[in-house]
Amino acid sequence: MARFKKLPQKKKEGKVVYGSGIVNGIVLLAVAELDNVELYSVSNKKSMRSNSIKVSLEKEGIKVSVAIKVHYSQSISEIAFRVQEAIRHNVEAMTEYKVASVDVSVLGVMFNEVPSIPVPQEDLTKTNENN
Repeated sequence: MARFKKLPQKKKEGKVVYGSGIVNGIVLLAVAELDNVELYSVSNKKSMRSNSIKVSLEKEGIKVSVAIKVHYSQSISEIAFRVQEAIRHNVEAMTEYKVASVDVSVLGVMFNEVPSIPVPQEDLTKTNENN
């Protein structure tokens, strides 16, 4: 397991070490917070979806690569930009790393229906009575 190290600014403090799974988890949460997008996976098992995230530590900062699926009704470029911004914000806010780049690959399209607002049964009975 790779470990990312962040050396403190002051010499009197200890060091902070993040496991590689921590950054993967932060990326997973950032994508899960967005509507009309989910991580790409060949199967529907949630454990396989973590294969859609690749994180590496470079000299410039952390590089993140993520594969996603987008709902057919959405603009792919807008969703990809929102994914990049969400990942960058969450990683930089929750760790002290600088994000060098976020690569988003759209590998699929979702055709399931967007949940609609349910109509209460009372409204349906009132409509039927009026007819």
